[in-house]
Amino acid sequence: MKPTTDNSQHRAGFEMPVKIPTPSVLQKKHALAITIGLGAVVWFIVLSEWLLVIPNSIMTKRINVLFHSDTGLSILRLAGDTIPRQGGFYYVVHPLELYLWRPACRALYLLLGMFWPSEYAAVFAGRLLVAIIAGIGVGCLAFLAVSSGVKTSHCVLLFIMYLLFTANTIVALPEHFGVSNGLLSFAYIVPLVIGSTHLRTIMYVAVSILIGGTTITNVLFPLASLAHVSLKSTRLKIGLSMATVLAVVGMAIVLAEMRRSTGWLFLTFFNNRILHDPREAGMYAILSLVHPAIGPNPSVVEIYRGLSMVSYNPFTITRYCWIEGVGVMAWVTLLFRCARKGLQEDRTRPYVWLLLSWLLFNAMLHNLWGDEFFLYSPHWSWALMGLILLGARHVSLRFIAAMVIPLVVAQIHTLLAIRSALRSITW
Repeated sequence: MKPTTDNSQHRAGFEMPVKIPTPSVLQKKHALAITIGLGAVVWFIVLSEWLLVIPNSIMTKRINVLFHSDTGLSILRLAGDTIPRQGGFYYVVHPLELYLWRPACRALYLLLGMFWPSEYAAVFAGRLLVAIIAGIGVGCLAFLAVSSGVKTSHCVLLFIMYLLFTANTIVALPEHFGVSNGLLSFAYIVPLVIGSTHLRTIMYVAVSILIGGTTITNVLFPLASLAHVSLKSTRLKIGLSMATVLAVVGMAIVLAEMRRSTGWLFLTFFNNRILHDPREAGMYAILSLVHPAIGPNPSVVEIYRGLSMVSYNPFTITRYCWIEGVGVMAWVTLLFRCARKGLQEDRTRPYVWLLLSWLLFNAMLHNLWGDEFFLYSPHWSWALMGLILLGARHVSLRFIAAMVIPLVVAQIHTLLAIRSALRSITW
């Protein structure tokens, strides 16, 4: 990779936070990023099996077992011989699942079916597809880290922490959440590593199609990122942001009033929490910064005539035990320290604001629409890690170790609690 002579990013008011290193150093950095990405692929495969995504388990026999996820139905949609009915509106929200991700998963299924029983091949194909895409996203964040000067020792600790995020219990499932997580991570690094305005725009168009086709609301991130990088006027950016917020809130209010004439998906999952219970909405907005990294102990709730589900609803702060509470304090300290460092530097400040805006948008969106708030956390968990990486090179290894070690202990405790709750469900 040669340094570009295109200074368009400076004309747009941006200075790229990634400095292109020398070829020999670049090779080492690429190797570390690739290693982390491959490790993430393996981890997501292992994690999904650890969460009982295996043939004839409760996770693959029905839906709404883990945080309202539709794993069993999703495997049929991705790898099944026939596509199960779920209403036409689903494929409007997730159109590429039918037209891109299903053919890709079916190809893996047919390949694996040459060696394994059909049922296991179908389940593993879905897990493998999502693990590869989500792992690529982790590798992209790793490339951002090493290219922006984060030391190898820092990277090792931080990415161990990232792979243990509680949100990864959703990312690892063979559903669209893990795909969106990987694609959004990739979209984030586009302006950070591509200096050419023309090439950058082409990449944004391509990734916008992939992201919007996977989960339609997520298309706003690459579009907002493109506008954020391209526009020079801060006032114009603020104006566009406010217009987007008002448009989303207004649309939600209108759809809520028209819910009788909308599809069943809106009828079921419009919560309008931000209007009906602003205090609870504020609590979830704060939680959106915490529980993707370290969630509390879940509960097992009955959802319908003897059918149970692992859930965080209804949420109370007392769900956190003392071990997880220590982890929360460590995480919050690390997040705010790194975000503040990122805001203090001119080269990284615009990207910090971009990520903070995305976190705010998701907190608002899922306080208007959605059932289990935590289920959607893969849409922004990567952004929390992005904030850490933008400021991590200004933080000492001693500080990172002091924060990450108790956090990792708490994360492992939460993962064990989730699996224990999951194993308690027999049907």
